[in-house]
Amino acid sequence: MKKKNIVFIVAIILSVLIAVITLFFRYQNEKSQTILNLSMDQKLSDFDELCDILSNSYPFWNEVKQAGIDRDTVYSTYRNRIQKTRTDIEYFKEISYFLKEFKGLGHLVVLDGSMYRLYLNTLTASQGMLTEGQTQSVEPLVAALTNPTAQNTYSLLDQSHRGFRSTIGLKEEYKNTETADQAEKTSALTTSIFEDKKAAYLKIQSFELTNYEKDKDVLTKFFVEIKDIPNLIIDLRGNSGGSDLYWKDLLIQPNTKESLSSDRYYVFNQTETTLPYVSAIGRSVDIIDTEKEPILSQYADSFSHFIKDTTAFEPAANSYKGKIWILVDEDVYSASENFVIFCKNTGFATLVGTATGGDGGIADPILVTLPNSGLIVRYSMFYGLNADGSGNEAIGTVPDVVISENENALDKCLSLLDH
Repeated sequence: MKKKNIVFIVAIILSVLIAVITLFFRYQNEKSQTILNLSMDQKLSDFDELCDILSNSYPFWNEVKQAGIDRDTVYSTYRNRIQKTRTDIEYFKEISYFLKEFKGLGHLVVLDGSMYRLYLNTLTASQGMLTEGQTQSVEPLVAALTNPTAQNTYSLLDQSHRGFRSTIGLKEEYKNTETADQAEKTSALTTSIFEDKKAAYLKIQSFELTNYEKDKDVLTKFFVEIKDIPNLIIDLRGNSGGSDLYWKDLLIQPNTKESLSSDRYYVFNQTETTLPYVSAIGRSVDIIDTEKEPILSQYADSFSHFIKDTTAFEPAANSYKGKIWILVDEDVYSASENFVIFCKNTGFATLVGTATGGDGGIADPILVTLPNSGLIVRYSMFYGLNADGSGNEAIGTVPDVVISENENALDKCLSLLDH
């Protein structure tokens, strides 16, 4: 046999071997990515149900439209993409990419393994801290997290698919290599006093409940230390939220000089999905009547119901007596947004910086468990309004002192201390 023929035969054999090995590893990879053996009918059923829930209950469609996003086109595109998925993990990722199309407005996202554990850890940390009413308000969240299908899915993700948490397409704070347990150990506070003793400085990176106990000790001592300093600057820049319990208990309650009260309106659509959450928060719910509540007139065509909520505090015995300033930027969101709104509405503090991110709500974002896959989708069901009737998610909170593009909020604040 000629040498050329031998080389040719060897090349064919090698090509076949490479093809077989490639197919084998592809099969093994797809097998490892098929953790639930979902059928295509199950995937599409979950997706169609999710689209129906969002169409009826997700309150930020006006903002989606203003962003130039066509909802129906996105629905159609991703239904076609889901029909091409071969594995469960591919399907999970498509659900994530689908929700990302709506820019994360109103906390819209699918939980990955990391966020699922963070929710469980937060609920565990809150035990013994919540009042009876607060405990009742989180019961629907607990029901979603402890749904047997969801528990099974997320336990499999945690054990076998840790990479899913970095590829599913969540916010940047969940894309690092740090685990949720490690994140809890990171201090959320920085405190200092300026050399001229004109101001104390407090940086709060997060209002997470997992930081509550250790931060409470630090803050209690800090407020005693600075009692004679005339200004306190609280830096909230980059604080994307956590729990309202944090700022109410640790910042407002101990430092209220006089009776404070803040009223806010929240509009929403009462549906089968939202009703359990509405019932759980224990607030009075009314059908939108524009004659009684003119501020709601622009929302009557888009929403069915509203809640008017009041947050109030009485003076504390040993409150901080100096002037409080708060630095804000576009990353202030969710629970930190609620804190900023309360401060602006009541005069508790002077806000310095740029307009905030918004989505300050009356309750935590709801959790919806998809029946076949067990994936949990999160979004805010309430559309919170600012004092002038504008949408908080759309506008955010405009600070009392707005800085220019080239200014620094801290420098601007310091320049105002003597005025």
